[in-house]
Amino acid sequence: MIIKGFCHPPRSADKLAASVMLLSEGRLQLSTAQGHQVLLLETVNINEPLGRLPIRLSFPDGSQFIPDDSQLLEGVLKARERTWLHRVERNLPAIASSLVLMGLLFALFFTHGIPWLTSGIVKALPQQVPVLVGQHVMQTLDDNVLTPSELSVAQQALIKQRFHTMVAQLPPMPVKPQLHFRRWHARPNALALSDGSIVVFDALVALAKTPEQLDSILLHELGHLHYQHVMKSIVRSSLLSASVAVLTGESTGLVDTYSGAGVFFVTQGYSRKAELEADEFAVKSMFDLYGTTEPMQQMLQLFITPNGIANELPEWMNTHPALETRIERLGE
Repeated sequence: MIIKGFCHPPRSADKLAASVMLLSEGRLQLSTAQGHQVLLLETVNINEPLGRLPIRLSFPDGSQFIPDDSQLLEGVLKARERTWLHRVERNLPAIASSLVLMGLLFALFFTHGIPWLTSGIVKALPQQVPVLVGQHVMQTLDDNVLTPSELSVAQQALIKQRFHTMVAQLPPMPVKPQLHFRRWHARPNALALSDGSIVVFDALVALAKTPEQLDSILLHELGHLHYQHVMKSIVRSSLLSASVAVLTGESTGLVDTYSGAGVFFVTQGYSRKAELEADEFAVKSMFDLYGTTEPMQQMLQLFITPNGIANELPEWMNTHPALETRIERLGE
């Protein structure tokens, strides 16, 4: 049977009318206006069709033959049994299943793979990295947000003494805890930095009615140090951003907007988990040190404003779980 098509001569973009015919003894004849050539079929490279592209025959001299009817040529060459890739490419259920599987794999990577990688990277980081990061953040806060504390030297010394006594009774920390006092115009708060610094704001000290209530917040921040939440958050955010960039393959404004939103919501979920872990560390430590969590419950209750509203934003938009939820958990 003669199969018609066209031929590209070697190292040429010319397109010549051509035909092929399968001869006996495993031979194939290529015919063009320039003549005929007979070749052993085993020397001809049969390029399997990709998707709906036509099959191509590549000859030793570099010329190529493309048939008008690929299926007819496949039948003549006894290539009716297509490769598994070709079958999958034309199988819509298989394509849909593959897309679903890829989606599940990506989801598992983001929900389990990245946290696993984050923990490994944080453990492998040299000690100088969290120290330098913490020092840089502290300097930035001092330059732009915080002002010197107005607490008396004696009051600061007393709180520091209780703090160091408390730390000595806790499990070893990845970094040495240090207590600092600053003034901030916002609501009472404290924060932990990666170098071991715990910054207490004057308003928090003023809010606490007893030393044990203040200790409960300091223990919560020590929980962040114990679990290295700050460095994990930094590494995790970097991995998420890099993964989104790799998957999208571009960095347009639209992609940046959506990837930034995705990173935000994923990291908020992890931050809420970190807050619960820090709470659990504080609860265990309160039981070990004082035999009760009542001072912690009292302190969290003090954060609630007189009108009973703890946060202006809905709970799912806050990194910390709702104060009422945390108080209920402590009561349980």
